[in-house]
Amino acid sequence: MYQFIIRGARGTIPACGQEYLIYGGHTTCFTVRTDSGLIIFDAGTGISSVANDLSELPTSPSITLLFTHFHMDHIIGLPIFSPLYNKNTEISILADRRRTDDWRTTLKNFIGKPYWPIGLAESDAVMKLEDIPVDEEAMELYGVRISWFLVPHPQQCLAYRVEMPENTVVIATDLEYNRNGIQSAFINFCRNADFLIFDAHYTPEEYPAHRGWGHSTWEVGARIANEAGVDRLILTHHAPSRKDTEIDRILEAARKVFPVTFAAAENMVLERV
Repeated sequence: MYQFIIRGARGTIPACGQEYLIYGGHTTCFTVRTDSGLIIFDAGTGISSVANDLSELPTSPSITLLFTHFHMDHIIGLPIFSPLYNKNTEISILADRRRTDDWRTTLKNFIGKPYWPIGLAESDAVMKLEDIPVDEEAMELYGVRISWFLVPHPQQCLAYRVEMPENTVVIATDLEYNRNGIQSAFINFCRNADFLIFDAHYTPEEYPAHRGWGHSTWEVGARIANEAGVDRLILTHHAPSRKDTEIDRILEAARKVFPVTFAAAENMVLERV
């Protein structure tokens, strides 16, 4: 079994209310469940549904958590991730050692006093904090091949290519390319993927006022999807104020350029039809 689920698709901060029910208000988190373990990408508030699912299992699976980067919306759900406080859980946390900050220290500072009453080192789970082997081309976790690509975003960010037996998914949740500045190497990284999950935080009209903020548009995502030959484009990192009706209009515009486009939504399962 290999199952890829979007757990949170909102950017910057969570959103709640009647106008955000279709696509959800939780911030970024994705999971891949296999017969031998669970892979989690980022720990936004969407990780809360992962904990709920795990609580219904008779035993906790081995868990590996990979971070794209450490902006608040991608780590804010980790302190309340209940498996951290289960002594029968094994968790490996991986991130990029090429960061200018010490990512282990960043994480330990966030999960600890005065921001949280229990420090990361005080959690009950059997935990490892390890560097992604960036000197290698890829790594294998629980039968899944994972590779990475350094993308333009403040304080550094990784995109991931997740290759499963039946699906290949590229996670590009936070990155900034403009329509004329797309790296050919990134297009190759996305080549022939079944799904490209792409940062569409801004509309093309909004982008000029937010140049340098680290986010892209549906228009850039559609261009990359076309050039890379991906099957389906999934727009993500919805702006926190973006209502469901506004995302619907973005989706309509994107489909005129790349017809097989969808908007990321909580609990969306990505599987080849």
